[in-house]
Amino acid sequence: MTIRLGRSFQRTVAAKAVQAAALVALAACAASCGAHETPPTAVTPTPSTVTINGSTLNVSVAATVAARDTGLMRVTNLGASSGMLFVFADDRQRAFWMKDTPTPLSIAFLDANKKVVFLEDMSPNTLTQHGGLNAPQMRYALEVNLGWFASHGITVGMYASFTLPTGLVVQPDP
Repeated sequence: MTIRLGRSFQRTVAAKAVQAAALVALAACAASCGAHETPPTAVTPTPSTVTINGSTLNVSVAATVAARDTGLMRVTNLGASSGMLFVFADDRQRAFWMKDTPTPLSIAFLDANKKVVFLEDMSPNTLTQHGGLNAPQMRYALEVNLGWFASHGITVGMYASFTLPTGLVVQPDP
């Protein structure tokens, strides 16, 4: 028995086949290019503590490129004594911005000896660069609620104290 299909149906089936082939090709390309099947999550929290000038913060550690790129984006409620410690594999000048970050923050850059070398307040949801060529080389960045450093008497030149989690792998920047 032969079934005749209309041209409209044939075009629809052909279009669906092309779409399916394109999706298969895209998936193969993503796999071979090292892309993730799903976008990286904001941060897999690696808890730690940071102490500066006698004040202690509970922090999440961001040591991968994906975690550092995401940072505190979309975080709407950061605990009073909480923050994020960005850990880098080398010392260099770096810039941060507040794209998709609704919480106003303050940032400190620390050198390899954990000395505070730069402090700045950052307005939410802005593309203004903080640091960059206006700041010295740094190894760590510490983001906290706006005004936390000032309210705890923390200034440039002070030292932080923290121990990175055992087994932490710090992914270099590309």
